[in-house]
Amino acid sequence: MQDRNGKVIDTNSKKFLWKQRIGFGISDFACNIAYIMVNTYLLIFYTDVAGLATGAVAPLFLVTKIFDAFTDYMVGRYIDRTNTKMGRNRPWMLAGIPVLAVGMVLVFTTPDFSATGKLVWAYATYILFSFGYTMVNIPMTSIVPSLSPNPAERTNITTVKAICSSLGSLTSASLAAFLLVRLSGGNAATGYLRTNLLFALVVIIVLLISVFSIQEINPPAVHAEKTGILTDLRFCAKNKPYMLMIALVFIYFFGYLGMYAAMAYYFTYIVGNAQVIGAVVSLLTITGFFGMLGVSVLNRRFYKRNIMMSGLALQLAGFAALLISESTFYIGLTIYGVGGGLISPCLFAMLADTFDYGEHMAGKSLAGTQTAFVGFASKVASAFASAAIAALLGFGGYVANAEVQTAGALNTIKFVYIGIPIACSVIGMGIMYFYDLDKRYAQIKVSVDKKRKDERDMEAAVELNA
Repeated sequence: MQDRNGKVIDTNSKKFLWKQRIGFGISDFACNIAYIMVNTYLLIFYTDVAGLATGAVAPLFLVTKIFDAFTDYMVGRYIDRTNTKMGRNRPWMLAGIPVLAVGMVLVFTTPDFSATGKLVWAYATYILFSFGYTMVNIPMTSIVPSLSPNPAERTNITTVKAICSSLGSLTSASLAAFLLVRLSGGNAATGYLRTNLLFALVVIIVLLISVFSIQEINPPAVHAEKTGILTDLRFCAKNKPYMLMIALVFIYFFGYLGMYAAMAYYFTYIVGNAQVIGAVVSLLTITGFFGMLGVSVLNRRFYKRNIMMSGLALQLAGFAALLISESTFYIGLTIYGVGGGLISPCLFAMLADTFDYGEHMAGKSLAGTQTAFVGFASKVASAFASAAIAALLGFGGYVANAEVQTAGALNTIKFVYIGIPIACSVIGMGIMYFYDLDKRYAQIKVSVDKKRKDERDMEAAVELNA
């Protein structure tokens, strides 16, 4: 096969396949360094370092995501209309790198402003971070169908992505706890600034390597017609499997990110040792690897939907074990980690399948726009999780930096860390019960591949005659 520059490439060679897998995978390593840092520490940074009131923080997360929703959609729309030698997605990833890096540093700074000024600064910097993340992450998700036409290879690609994502989470969560103290010089604000400067440098280097390592070898034809948001929403709403995945993304990330947002509070006030966070995240990551490595094997015999259901069931069982006794705490985390390892590769592979179904159903690809709505769902879930936890903590009587919290505050912390993930796992299993695309996908894929080939042949003929 030839790339956009006319160079012949063997897309079936092991060298090319692994270059695609690892090159794409490390993009999520970089993104998760930033994302987990923000979701694990930003809430407690706002309340305990920046000095923002919990009542002001809750609406901050919600309001900023309204703007984020708009940018997600616009970036997705423009991706669908992009046609360069680098492809549709990589130019956006490249442009988003400096914005993300600057945003992740500024969001953890504490300028000497008034209370109102600090709040305005928090809004502005969190919006900047979110926009940078959008510019990198939306094309990262929409690019998956373009990396390979083979559904099995897409699962392999997303499996490597999930492994790298977990490594990013591990790096962020485990090193952050150490660096925040080591680099602080006795000042918590300084520790946050220096830690994020270091992380931002890593993010820049890794993302640049990623962008220039991968190739879009299976791009859909470019559809340049202008459509409005209502038309795009109707297009997505008619795609039942996609809408079910949107619902799952929201519920899953609400529970998952809610757990991470509550983690610092749980281990500070319930366990009594915030330094344990690194060990816990390491355990979740290591056990998650076993689940991830098993996905490619399981996918040869079972539908992705069934693997997803199993992962959600394991996460439910894992967090239920945390409620039994202190002796089952680490057993429960191990089970939860394995479940998460099953979920992550399937989630992104299933989303790619729903993009193909939408193209089959409507005769055009809106992978960028669909990805934007996925990103919006995950970010709204993140915002609602952080806002809900902040609001619940305030309602439960949490007092920032208090050596001892009230019984009500402690019970609230336990609920948001354990109870919310349990509820989300149950709801997620209910959503997946209605997902049935796996049974029809093989036939749909043949139709989509034929249509894409015909459109590319037509485009090539037009260029030749021009």
